[in-house]
Amino acid sequence: MKLLALLAAVAVYSLPTGLAAPSLHTKQVIIRVQVDKNTSDIDLAVLDKETFQVLAKSCSNTLKSGAFATLPISAELDNTGAGTLSIGSVKYNVHENADVSGGITCGRIYDDAEIFVSCDATLPTSLELNPLDKRDEPPCFANNTPTLQSHEIAMMEGASAPLALTKVSPTNAEALAALEKRQGACGAWSATTWLIGDGNPHQNYWHQQLSENMQCGAAPTCSVGEQQSTSFTVGFTATVNPAAWISGGFSVSQSWNTGNSYTCGGNSGDTVCVWYNTAHTAYTVQNGIVNTVCGGSEPVGDPFILFSPNSENVGGSYYCVIGAQYCRSKGQGYWDKSGRAGGP
Repeated sequence: MKLLALLAAVAVYSLPTGLAAPSLHTKQVIIRVQVDKNTSDIDLAVLDKETFQVLAKSCSNTLKSGAFATLPISAELDNTGAGTLSIGSVKYNVHENADVSGGITCGRIYDDAEIFVSCDATLPTSLELNPLDKRDEPPCFANNTPTLQSHEIAMMEGASAPLALTKVSPTNAEALAALEKRQGACGAWSATTWLIGDGNPHQNYWHQQLSENMQCGAAPTCSVGEQQSTSFTVGFTATVNPAAWISGGFSVSQSWNTGNSYTCGGNSGDTVCVWYNTAHTAYTVQNGIVNTVCGGSEPVGDPFILFSPNSENVGGSYYCVIGAQYCRSKGQGYWDKSGRAGGP
């Protein structure tokens, strides 16, 4: 595999032997490395494991300023996020098993555009690390912030459970009650759904594991692909049953098939699985009744949110997940509602 240009730093300080075993003299941290494969932009950050506050950050593969002048951290990764992480003079393998890595625990996510690596480690309290002010965090990416970080954050935080797949329900009790009052010269009124204003569109993402978990075991490499994966149909969802599904004028569809012809690879001892991100546009709508003979409309109930898959899954794709802490079970999924404002 072609290595990214990530060269190890020269360490000038040796870690205490208690690095991998937290004690009164060590602090638990998360070391995160993000790489944009297209631009080679890199973000290496150290976070407090309890508060998730950023303690230090570098826009290169090496962190060696401030408190880390005597204890540099550097990464050497391939295009799947596999490789090594050096803390001071000690080099660790990026791996989910601390016995294999040498003392740290890592998970990684990758796709065609990005790499995301997150490792739990410990640092000596003598470093006296303090949270960075947001204004002091250097922006490391010229374009948009990589998306794999938001995938990992939502996954580990246990984002909200999926809304049940919703069916159009034009004969709900509220609509019927209103319809019965509208009989007369104008004829029957019809239940429908319409957009509220511009819909206040936002991008939301439904993540779902397509494959079984593949345990590489002692084999030097392994892969999980179509034979171990299932294609799922992802339908629109809503916070209230809509009287009718509407696109709202956005490039969306009522459902999307994920497919399952994807392959992800890992190395010895890895847990590997395939995940898929179905991008949705969320927009605000209203159920109501309308009369096409005499004209007029009346809302029924309160406005609600309709989540529809983007046409051709614009903004979504499959990605590879490595690590038992990330892989779940086939079919399990979660919502990530941190996407940008706007349509597809």
